[in-house]
Amino acid sequence: MKRTGIRFRLMVMMICLTTLPVIIITWIATNNTRASVEKEMIDANTSRMMWADQYLSELIEQMDRLFYTLQINEPLMQGLGGPAVQTDYRTLNYIRETLTSSFFANSRKIDNLTLYGASNQLAYSVDYVGMNTAMLDLNKQPWNRLLDGTIKNMYFAHSNDAIHVYHGMNRFEDRTLFGAIAVRLNKEIWNGIVEILQSEAESSVYLLNDKMTELSSVNEKEPVANVITAQFADYNPQQAGFQYRKTDRNFYFINSVSDGQLTVIKVIPRSTVTQSAEATIRAGILTGMLFAAISILLSVLVSLQITRPIIALARRMRKTRIPDFEVQSVQSQDEVGLLESGYNSMMQRMKELIEDEYQREIDVKNAQLMALQAQINPHFLNNTLHMIGGMALVKGVPEIYKITNVIGDLLRYAISGGTGNQMVTLDKELGHTRNYIFIQENRFVGRCTVELQVDDELSDCILPKFTLQPLVENAFDHGLQPKEGSWRLQIRVSAVRGRMLIAIKDEGVGMTPSGLQVLRNELHGETAPKAEGLDRAAGERRRGIGIKNVHDRLRLQFGHAYGLRVFSAAGVGTMIVAILPATVNNQGDKLT
Repeated sequence: MKRTGIRFRLMVMMICLTTLPVIIITWIATNNTRASVEKEMIDANTSRMMWADQYLSELIEQMDRLFYTLQINEPLMQGLGGPAVQTDYRTLNYIRETLTSSFFANSRKIDNLTLYGASNQLAYSVDYVGMNTAMLDLNKQPWNRLLDGTIKNMYFAHSNDAIHVYHGMNRFEDRTLFGAIAVRLNKEIWNGIVEILQSEAESSVYLLNDKMTELSSVNEKEPVANVITAQFADYNPQQAGFQYRKTDRNFYFINSVSDGQLTVIKVIPRSTVTQSAEATIRAGILTGMLFAAISILLSVLVSLQITRPIIALARRMRKTRIPDFEVQSVQSQDEVGLLESGYNSMMQRMKELIEDEYQREIDVKNAQLMALQAQINPHFLNNTLHMIGGMALVKGVPEIYKITNVIGDLLRYAISGGTGNQMVTLDKELGHTRNYIFIQENRFVGRCTVELQVDDELSDCILPKFTLQPLVENAFDHGLQPKEGSWRLQIRVSAVRGRMLIAIKDEGVGMTPSGLQVLRNELHGETAPKAEGLDRAAGERRRGIGIKNVHDRLRLQFGHAYGLRVFSAAGVGTMIVAILPATVNNQGDKLT
């Protein structure tokens, strides 16, 4: 009886020790699962809101570009203001051709383009059918916002079950309205926003203009006016950016685009998170109950089977190494014999699992090798480019043949020599850069002038691969492309006091002093305050990524005395100087 009491107390103690942690862990896991699902949903929707911001910003830029392209067309503006445009066939035909060309160039975004002249109150509308001319009264909505003098650039409005964009044209001298441009956005634009944002079937998405007036919505379960009044009454779209708020019923996401020209709101019911986590929570509870039951069962078994022979068995288990394990014969048929049989089976299984793990690692390595072997053969791509070039010659298009050859050279240079901080001669790096410039000159025919000057004695000097071409690409992407009109780029490679200086100077948009300071701090690994008033068109904060890569590689290869120096002025241009040792590879190392 005494022995039974000890076993009972031991059983109760072991049950408590094994089941209590399972219960606690299950409870913690349930809460963590719900919090994890909620955080995952918030992070995913934050990313989707940023994606929608980029999508709408690009749309606004395209519309702005379309409007200004028409506004700076001097013959079009003169014809628009002429009193006899309806009787002047040449002027009317020019207006029709210009609007039709602009419409079809942007037909993936718009399905109607309207040009209005205030002098004769005529509106010329172009769509897929053709051009129509009609009288237009600006006092009617939504055109009447052009008359209040508050529109600085463009505004969005909802009319006739579609989203329209309006842009007024004012005289420079007295700011008098002399015309207007409007487009009707394709419905696919809104469908694209919905496709980005509506990741949950129960969510509601709203698109608002600068007056916080609804342009369109999907799955509207609550009027947008109620959402704004209840959650975003203090929200200023011209100053505030992305915000996220949570209530007992819903999650709210809001983001203003391009200084408040558009605002996107997304509402997700909290029940969505509960439904998403419900299956996982239920599985966790069932798993916890299963483990608790297993723990209780094991506790009972262990408490009933504790005897002295088990201690001897435990000693033998501690002394046995798994790789050297051999099955021991079982001498008895009682509980100890069962434990010995279980021990033999367990050790044998562990040995098999270790062998299986080694085999799995070998299989993974083989799979990786097969994946590498299955990659596209670069020579196949080169042969394909040459085939395209040959077809171009047969078709009488030698320009395509040239471009395919240049692309082939770019590809060979990129894949040659393997990976790592590979060293090449200046002559080969210049050849790769010339190929890149050739592509850009054919891309922007007649706009770009590139001057390249290289001291002859430097042609055999060595430098890290992809040092010059990324700097030239940076000058095109962030310095020249945002600038209108003709471009000029100068590349000068010279020897100064035993060093090789590579200067890339573009006459592009340049950088503000604060943006230049931020870039210099990033090159030196310093943390600087966020610069205010950065020129987004110049891409001051984004241009530092490629430049810093080149700078870090030069310092890693040659030391901290070498690297990049950046000089820039807004509206004047930017010059980047790379400083390297003017050395030639005299050790006979293999160069690419």
